[in-house]
Amino acid sequence: MASDSTPKAVPGSSGTGTFASLSNRNYRHYYSGQGVSLIGTWLQAAAVRWIVYEQTNSATLLGVIEVANLMPGLLFGLFAGAVSDRVRPRTMILAMEFGQMICAFALAILVGAGVAQFWQMAVILALTRVCVSFAQPSRQVYLYELVGPESLGNAIALNSGLFNATRVLGPALAGLGLELMGAAWCFALNGIGRFASIGAVFAIRVGDRAKPARSGGAAMRTVLAGLYYLREEPRMARLFALMGFFGFMGMGYESMTPIYATRVLGAEVGGYGLILACGGAGATVGALTVARVGDNHRKDQTALLGLLIFAAFLFCAAAHPGFVESRWPVSARLAAGGVCLFGAGFGASVFYSSTQTLIQLMIPPHLRGRIMGVWMVVFSGSVPLGALWTGWAASVWGVTPVMAFSAVVCIAMGLFLLATDALAERPASPDEPDDEFQEQ
Repeated sequence: MASDSTPKAVPGSSGTGTFASLSNRNYRHYYSGQGVSLIGTWLQAAAVRWIVYEQTNSATLLGVIEVANLMPGLLFGLFAGAVSDRVRPRTMILAMEFGQMICAFALAILVGAGVAQFWQMAVILALTRVCVSFAQPSRQVYLYELVGPESLGNAIALNSGLFNATRVLGPALAGLGLELMGAAWCFALNGIGRFASIGAVFAIRVGDRAKPARSGGAAMRTVLAGLYYLREEPRMARLFALMGFFGFMGMGYESMTPIYATRVLGAEVGGYGLILACGGAGATVGALTVARVGDNHRKDQTALLGLLIFAAFLFCAAAHPGFVESRWPVSARLAAGGVCLFGAGFGASVFYSSTQTLIQLMIPPHLRGRIMGVWMVVFSGSVPLGALWTGWAASVWGVTPVMAFSAVVCIAMGLFLLATDALAERPASPDEPDDEFQEQ
């Protein structure tokens, strides 16, 4: 594990309000650095998505590129989580930022030279995701070291909100970049931005921590310790299952946004960037809302409310052709579609931020990296699988019927969980999980 000691609160880091954790100097550097890193990651993925659509005009290949963009997290997530509990998180974060920088510049060179092929872009996206898969669990360990338990709840809300906001803000910037500068510059800017994220990590000053522990137990049992813990914690297991459901059934629509923008809204690349910007604005508002609410409301109910809001606006986006006439100007159709994606982004961000906050507040510190490795597996497996089935179904039945189906299923799941109160915290059982993982 990264450290057996509990981090002490950093002077000046306490406070209340939406941005309380940002009074911590180290956290401010960490937050800004991760923001730059995440925006670059999503910017690159969205730019590749648009290039693939231009080259192939294929909904199926859009699903394939989404698999390349996320699937490595499924393959390496558990191992990355185990490594993050044994390698200094700062070292891992810096190494993976350098790796993503190399991938970004490679794409910039290939696209700028006009020789980029589908398989090359898929491979580079996959390599980028390998870097992200190893960095993310280490970032969660590092977050705990930076803010300590006193500010952890607010920092988690801001951090998970940043993740969900940038995963839409990045593509929105990609749309603007594609319109104004061209694809090669999108990738070059991502590579250049890595210098800022690396510099932010170097600016962090923390006290000496205990050296990462070396496990003498079985290697596979160490890697799987997060899964063993989930087996003993049914509430956390249900939260992970719900995240997997949402990624598979709900978030697949994101890979279809180029088709939605062109075929449904009648827009070009500028319109694509605009509707993504609307989704990003909604995600940002959703993240800040969760951070502002803090611990004043049950986060399980807040998460389900976010799921229902997301599904309702996704259904409105699917019904767009029914209430927006084709003779309307493109600007009016874009405005209506943008409002729908704003609401969907808001709901998705509220759902993810609340769920991740619940999960991280429940994680034992010595298993933080490995359980976040499980989170990486769930997220990285569910979203690309959702993109695959969405891409295939959209090629057969069309984009809007598939979006409507996804929305209805998500609404049904949200109402069922609210009615049964299945995510509520239960009274402690006399058979608590044992401490067999303390030394793993």
